Amino acid sequence: MKHILSVVLLTCCALVSQFALAEEQTVTMSVEKMSCATCPLTVRKAMEKVDGVVEVEVDYDTKVATVTFDDASTTAAEVAQASTDVGYPATPISDE
Repeated sequence: MKHILSVVLLTCCALVSQFALAEEQTVTMSVEKMSCATCPLTVRKAMEKVDGVVEVEVDYDTKVATVTFDDASTTAAEVAQASTDVGYPATPISDE
């Protein structure tokens, strides 16, 4: 019985620590091929469908998307791919 409780406790600790390490990240992305005022809506909706995305803002004038996401659920590359898949290639901008 003690062995079972130990296994359950260790499993719970592992799950909790995974969530404790997760945090929201914000990334800025360059978005290509936006040619009209409705393009940002399409990009935003595609990015919002990715599990873990919390917030998306797309600026048509600068061709930039700012995305906040849970890094335990997704990556910047997956969010960029969602935009690319609907015809608007997105690339994370490095913070240099």
